[in-house]
Amino acid sequence: MKPELLLLPIFSTVLGWLFARLLVVYFFRPYNPVKIAGITFQGIISKNKRKIAAVVAAAVRRELLDTAMIRQKLADPETLQKTLPLIEEHIDHFLNVKLKASLPVITMFIGERVTNQLKELFMKELEELFPSVMNRFIDGLQNSGELETEIAKKIESIPVRQIEDFFYSMFKTQIRKFSIGFSAAGFIIGIVQLIVLLLLST
Repeated sequence: MKPELLLLPIFSTVLGWLFARLLVVYFFRPYNPVKIAGITFQGIISKNKRKIAAVVAAAVRRELLDTAMIRQKLADPETLQKTLPLIEEHIDHFLNVKLKASLPVITMFIGERVTNQLKELFMKELEELFPSVMNRFIDGLQNSGELETEIAKKIESIPVRQIEDFFYSMFKTQIRKFSIGFSAAGFIIGIVQLIVLLLLST
């Protein structure tokens, strides 16, 4: 048996590890199209970034706006109750400051008692309209597709390098296991090849 044949399992192991690393790298790199021998190479994520952004945006819009729980939460009277103090403050400022500043003559006819009655009327009307308004707002977003377009633009604007860094930081352990798995497979293939060669040489 030739001594160099013993290097076959080692060579196969290294080859398996390199293949796994190149496979992971090819998800992102090269960032821009590169031509080698007439063949264009570009990372899978880099090349399909716009398509991926569109698919993710569509999924987010579908899950976000078509979920009954989201609709129920936004139209829930409790949601309004949490925002009522701020709304009441704005209505109060409008009636006592902005309205009187714009129409000074109105102060001759509207006193504090009437202003408070108007505020109570506005607040009551708002409580009744809030669920309907929120549902129409969600339907409008869903039908217009503006939200989906904006989400897609935001995702597409993220640099591939940033996505790559995030991927490596999140899946460092999985990538290591993936590389070890390919290395082990390469080692086993090398051993099998060595055994076959030994059997053929006898």
